[in-house]
Amino acid sequence: MFAKTPEADFNCDYPGYSGLWCRLIMAVTSYAMTNNSVAVIHGPANCAWAVRNFCQTDYSLYYGNPFLHMPVTNIDQDDVISGGADKLIATLKEVDRDYKPEHICVFDTCSTALIGDDVQSAIKTAQKDCNARIDYMSSAGFTTPPLGKSIEQTALSYADMMEAPSEKLENTVNILGQYKEQQDCSPVPGKKKCKNRRKYKDDASELARFVEGIGLQVHRVLVSGNHDYIKTAPQAMVNVISCPTWGFPLAKKMEEQFGVPYIKQCIPIGIEPSKKWVMELAKFTNKQQEAENFIQKELDELMPVFEKTKSFVDGKVALIECGRNSQTAFARPMALALALQELGMQVRLFGLHPLELKAKAMDYEYFMQEGFDPLILDGNYAYQQPVNIVHVIEDLGLRQAGYVYFTQDIFPAARGGVFDPASAPRVETGVHLRRVLNAPARGVGFKGAKALYENIIEAVMFSARGSRPTLYGRVHGGFYENF
Repeated sequence: MFAKTPEADFNCDYPGYSGLWCRLIMAVTSYAMTNNSVAVIHGPANCAWAVRNFCQTDYSLYYGNPFLHMPVTNIDQDDVISGGADKLIATLKEVDRDYKPEHICVFDTCSTALIGDDVQSAIKTAQKDCNARIDYMSSAGFTTPPLGKSIEQTALSYADMMEAPSEKLENTVNILGQYKEQQDCSPVPGKKKCKNRRKYKDDASELARFVEGIGLQVHRVLVSGNHDYIKTAPQAMVNVISCPTWGFPLAKKMEEQFGVPYIKQCIPIGIEPSKKWVMELAKFTNKQQEAENFIQKELDELMPVFEKTKSFVDGKVALIECGRNSQTAFARPMALALALQELGMQVRLFGLHPLELKAKAMDYEYFMQEGFDPLILDGNYAYQQPVNIVHVIEDLGLRQAGYVYFTQDIFPAARGGVFDPASAPRVETGVHLRRVLNAPARGVGFKGAKALYENIIEAVMFSARGSRPTLYGRVHGGFYENF
């Protein structure tokens, strides 16, 4: 599939493909992880409205700043002809005066990029009269329609906000690749350890526990914190990776620009991937014995539930959805598939548009080098449209008790009497719908694996309910799915 798919760039003409996730949305929502900052959108009001609406209805309900200020230059038809640089300069000065932020980031849009507004010159002019540091993040939607490429380019922008370190801090580690939920896992001022101040943990909390468990210290979790927090990230001795799509581009740029090395393991879901993640970091920092002790302690607690879960899924197929109607995920479903294969399940991924596979080449290359190449179902799946999972099950010839459905992100399929949690076991793995006490929603690390195993057991047991469909299946099935 990867070899046959054309390159993912703006010249690509692929049937059914369109960029639903605008690069502007990806860029601004990543910036929503920062503190004491203001996002200035250089473009028309409707672009700003689209981002604000997304943040209000989906994003800030779950992670990031509860309210990110997003003033807009409000480019109109006349400005498209004459240019909007003067409006941008005036807006930046007003934002600095009225909001008094530590940092301002300018995001351009398709209209201002198409007319060639010189954003950098406008920033230089405004910076003379502003106290806040001002940066620019290229975010015109037409430049990178595929989601994966949009993420890659956005991640690189944060290296431009960093400064060369005057010193290196011994035994310090940056966690890169966090896009969601990392707001509360920045180190608490005055304390050494990385803390999550909520009962629902995130990926960075578990990875920070790994780092601290072998005697190291978390320096920065990116993207999060204020401008000083971001610019001093190169002081760390090494970078580790959470999500490959977000993490690898930034890690490579930091290595080239600041000489900060990085370990190659990422998104560790399951026992072996978690062990490899810890041990690669331990070898780099000469903490092998501490790592072996840490891992053994974790396994002593985890193995009983692991073995129990294996007995519950014996002979079952794992149906892993790579996307529903919002986007196409690849790294997370692949990491999940690796963990489920470890349990002895046959894994089948579906709903992955080939062009997003190509656009997330870094993810693809990572799993190929790990020797993991599972079966991805290809078919007449419209990009970013729901797949009729009942048809997938029928095509594979699966019996009702022969599979477990693993959802991704939002709107998992269900219909009372046909494809309902009461009759078809399903496990929520999307961060929007899955909240597990004291464990990361994505299932990362040993604590995430334990929660994942317990959820699988619960789902299989609950599916024995049979003919008594859930309220969710009765209401949702007639509302969204069309099967």
